[in-house]
Amino acid sequence: MFCSIWQEFLSFLKTLLCFIVALMLLPLLLLSFLCAHFANELANYVLSIKYPNLTISKSKKIRTLIDTPKNAGIFHFLLQVEGNCDFERIKRAYAQQLIDLKDKAGTLKFPKLRQKLVTCWGQYAWVNDSSGFNINNHVLLSTHKYRGRPVNESNIQEYVSELAAKYIPSDLPQWQVTVIPNSDTTQPYYILVKVHHLIIAEEEDLHVSEMLLLQDTDRKSILSLQDGLATPNTPSNQLSHFVRQPEHISKLLHHVLHLISCRWQEFIYEFDSLDTPDDAKAHPDARNLSQLLSLVLIVFVNVSLSYWRTRSMRRKLNRRSAGYRHKVGVVQTLYLLLLRELDQRNLNWTVARAALGHSLQPLNMMKAWTRFMWQMLLHHVFLFPYHCYCELLALRDVLLRGQTSYSSTYCARLHLYVPLLIYAQLELVKICYELFKAPRNIFEVLFEQPTKELNILHKKSYAGRKIVSFSRSIDGALLRERHQHLFGQQLRESDFSLACLAGAVYDYFKTFSDTAAVPVLLNTTCRTISKGYFTDRSGDKSDHIGGVVFLQLPLGAPDSLKAHQLHEIVERIRRQQIMIYLASIGQTKYSLLTALLPHVLTKIFINFFSYNFPVTITEIYGAADTQFKAAWGQRVEDVLLFRPPQSKTCLSLNLHRFGDKYRLAVMADTHLAPDHTLLTQSFERYMETVTL
Repeated sequence: MFCSIWQEFLSFLKTLLCFIVALMLLPLLLLSFLCAHFANELANYVLSIKYPNLTISKSKKIRTLIDTPKNAGIFHFLLQVEGNCDFERIKRAYAQQLIDLKDKAGTLKFPKLRQKLVTCWGQYAWVNDSSGFNINNHVLLSTHKYRGRPVNESNIQEYVSELAAKYIPSDLPQWQVTVIPNSDTTQPYYILVKVHHLIIAEEEDLHVSEMLLLQDTDRKSILSLQDGLATPNTPSNQLSHFVRQPEHISKLLHHVLHLISCRWQEFIYEFDSLDTPDDAKAHPDARNLSQLLSLVLIVFVNVSLSYWRTRSMRRKLNRRSAGYRHKVGVVQTLYLLLLRELDQRNLNWTVARAALGHSLQPLNMMKAWTRFMWQMLLHHVFLFPYHCYCELLALRDVLLRGQTSYSSTYCARLHLYVPLLIYAQLELVKICYELFKAPRNIFEVLFEQPTKELNILHKKSYAGRKIVSFSRSIDGALLRERHQHLFGQQLRESDFSLACLAGAVYDYFKTFSDTAAVPVLLNTTCRTISKGYFTDRSGDKSDHIGGVVFLQLPLGAPDSLKAHQLHEIVERIRRQQIMIYLASIGQTKYSLLTALLPHVLTKIFINFFSYNFPVTITEIYGAADTQFKAAWGQRVEDVLLFRPPQSKTCLSLNLHRFGDKYRLAVMADTHLAPDHTLLTQSFERYMETVTL
């Protein structure tokens, strides 16, 4: 008992010490951020002056810092399309819906698809002149034969891998679409899409779905008002939820924002003087002081929102077209927006003086006070018994049914907001406690827990070219039939798939056991991507990308012990790596981490951690009824993503799960060939045959 208390005390002291050290480092990090920010801005300004024909990339993504021409971050997507291969139809779709697409201002919507990507003093830059662009260099029709043999399911992997290993010519924009027809017209054909990560990162409106010309056939036809207020349904059988997000804080914010929006709409409906559909004025002029002040508030809010939209649009147009210039300044823009709003509502000094004079007349002041007193008496005296009756009915509904239709009563509001406030405060306390533990957890996860065992991946040199391999589609329903007694009770389905993945990596390492010992644990990084990454064409692209966690993968043939071990590891990640997960999301969305340090130091840290974590695991998941459709009308049977390993990371394992179908897509350095295919073969075998 005493030893246990002493250990807890020492653990608390270690946590406190790490937290104090982190607080002491905050001023240094702030200074580092300011120096790095202004140094980058100065460098970008100097380069833009020295090279006016270039647009300097301002991306601070991790891939941008570690990217090199020989080891570029080229994302590969493989589409398996059903039907006849009509190349001209596909090329026409890319031309009309992507390359030549223009916005409302008449400028190209995605100009960087036409621009070359070059390096300038160690930074990427876009060549403004795109007059030499030719779509025939980017949308290509491959031959239906590979090494003298017809392209079919038996050799498609070798063919795709060979195409993936080829660099996109450096004098062309860094994207390419290769259509691979199948020699058997009854079988699906394939489309390999290569795109540089900077195109996706810096073309704000370009989503992956537009690059792939994919459409989601499962569209919601009805939008419920409660969509934003409901508790998210978090499946427990996926890898995708390592960390539980704050549920009650999010719910409370949704409720408050929804309430503010409703009140604001009511306020506008009552006081706004815009024209009604029947060409009559809802409120011809501001006749008194209250109407005048209400319209002034509405004008102020509308001018602020319009200025924000105008500013964002100008910035976007400036990024799209290097020659775009707008001579209207901030003050003049605000003045023009204000004039427009005042003119729409017929507001001027004459109307304001008339409204003020009307309100200050003694008779009108008496009328206003009489109306106010009458409203007070009506609602707080005469209707008091009725309000009490409604409160009692609401209390009865809450006690008996747990909900009430009397939403305007105090009882209903208390029933809604008091539990939310309590749970939100508890979550806030938990978040503060996680922040307190974060420095220690980060130190342990990054420096203490990773295994120091060397493996064959540490002993190889790498070329930068990439090869791929992918498994067959594996039926998840058959998998659950074999493990009805385990899944959902003792283990998650994702624990088994991770165990099979660990077994596949173990088999790969065993082939080099005479050169390097097979490690017991393998340091990996894990992240998730949802189906919306491939199908959504609005909103923030990064919303579908999860955070990064660090996973020590226990290697060995998959069995019950390995699955339970992985289950415990994932549960420990849920407890320990919350702040790492959230910080990585901040990096994905806003480049927070790379903005804190100079680029040189950031590269050193990235190389260090990528050497210790040479394998990355990505889960791509979607709903059970996931279906894809190409923009030219054909059904897409499957979509595979190959995330490129970079820096000292040499192996990327991409586990796809759409509904009940599992597929593993592997991207590796060419120096890992030809044994990289063993990963997908072993994964198939374990997933289809192993029973825990």
